[in-house]
Amino acid sequence: MSGFALKSIPSLPAIQQLVDDHGWLALDADGIVRCPLLVHGRLVGPEPITRAAIERAFAALDAGRGSADPYASYARVGACQVLRHAAINRTTMRATGRWIYRVMPALDPLAIPERDHDALAELYAMPYDGVLAWLRAVRAALEGDAELVGRVRELERITSEHPDAFVDAAFAALPILLDPDAAVRAVDGELAHHGATGRALLDGWVELPERLMPGPAHLVGMAKMTDGFARSLGAHVPRLRAMPTRQLHITAGNSPLIPLFSLLRAVWTKSPCAIKLPAGAALPGSLVALAAHVAAPDHPLTRHLSVVYWRGGDDELERVMFAPGMFDRIVVWGEPDSVASVKQRSRFTKVLCFNPRYGASMIGREALAGDDAELDDVATRAVFDTMVENQKACIASLVHYVEGDVADAERYAAAVARALAAWDDHPHPLLDRHRGQLRRLERGLMMGAQVDYHTVDGEFRAGVVVAPNDFAIKDHPMCRLVVVRPVRALEDCLGFLHHGVATIGVYPEDRRLALRDRIAARGVSNIVPLGQSGCAAVGMAHDGMMVLSELVDWKNG
Repeated sequence: MSGFALKSIPSLPAIQQLVDDHGWLALDADGIVRCPLLVHGRLVGPEPITRAAIERAFAALDAGRGSADPYASYARVGACQVLRHAAINRTTMRATGRWIYRVMPALDPLAIPERDHDALAELYAMPYDGVLAWLRAVRAALEGDAELVGRVRELERITSEHPDAFVDAAFAALPILLDPDAAVRAVDGELAHHGATGRALLDGWVELPERLMPGPAHLVGMAKMTDGFARSLGAHVPRLRAMPTRQLHITAGNSPLIPLFSLLRAVWTKSPCAIKLPAGAALPGSLVALAAHVAAPDHPLTRHLSVVYWRGGDDELERVMFAPGMFDRIVVWGEPDSVASVKQRSRFTKVLCFNPRYGASMIGREALAGDDAELDDVATRAVFDTMVENQKACIASLVHYVEGDVADAERYAAAVARALAAWDDHPHPLLDRHRGQLRRLERGLMMGAQVDYHTVDGEFRAGVVVAPNDFAIKDHPMCRLVVVRPVRALEDCLGFLHHGVATIGVYPEDRRLALRDRIAARGVSNIVPLGQSGCAAVGMAHDGMMVLSELVDWKNG
């Protein structure tokens, strides 16, 4: 590798000293957490700010708030951006009445895009071993500072809507996802072409086995060619390269890991990138930015990496970020309106969209042919599909279609209720928002339906509804609530499928294989054995795309 040198991984006290000297990633007595951001490899911390100034800013925003309106969650205070989150009692999952303020610096939008193409030559010229070295260094920094990772995890818990076990799993996965071997398998598998590995195509121009075919002008004007020109046509060898691109990733907050997923796709393709953190995952994003800066400050990938935050919809900033020529790729996750807005304002940039979607389960009548133990096995598999990210992921199963009559659906629903109850060791009391959504459903979908709520000490833990009629999926609260719908035949479910359905888990396996192509033809991306919705493998498509292939520019030369 040339052009950079990795520093030895700092000792634990050195990393601690950096955050402690600046008062970063720690909760002070005023309920303030100061979060550094990364701009082209340089850490930028927020300016000093008082709780009184923050409270004045939010008081002004809340002045016109009605009793049914949410509290303001974002404010600009001087040169700082402030996110306001309600502290949540981890036992009751109710707001404690205490506010936690996450403070980040405001940024100049013109400082974020990479506009000097020549400066990017060091990334293009860097051998792929440089990517692997960066991954090893950042992973070692996180693994070597368990105390800091634990501190940030505890800060995340204070306001997280996820049960603690899910938060713990996300933070435990941070170093695992930085595995260099996974990068090699992903890139070589997805970007391979004509026998050349993805790494070779990212590192340079690869000769194609085919030869040039003359175009119409050459055929028509053959008699006009000089001898030298004619010989050059036959001598030229076409070559192909996968070029890195300048990427902007606008990420979602339904999992603390999504910003890292996006970051890895940019790193794997040797690309300069800016990661826009979501409000719900600013802390883990700030932690990874810190690890990159500390472990590999002089590495080209770090120098061309920005991990930033701004409030979605900020027109002053987004006019710059979405302007033609600022980025080569924009990747956006999020709500339908947000995704549509980005696409509309980025019409001259290639945009990859990960739209909000949901999962479902299809249960053949074979599941009901045996005894309750066999049915419990099937229900357990289906509940694992429901529990992906505690039912908040776009692949989590919200609806279980059961082949049979209402009595069959009720028997299956009872087994699902038993399987959901087994998750009580990962507490899931309702948030106030969920309570309101359930009350609305009780006046709509659940009127006349069989409802089985599982409670502990009077608090909701999970629910199963046997609903013979259709309902609006947008009304689903995604809080461990399973809607069971009886269908005459699994084939009848095909009429319910569309591009908004990300994943279908099917039981039994022979029925899945028989229906797989027909399900896929309706727009569903993942058709998996029941219980495997949350599984993943290197090389799998995401929302119908081979994403790494979309993130590079394929060049002929």
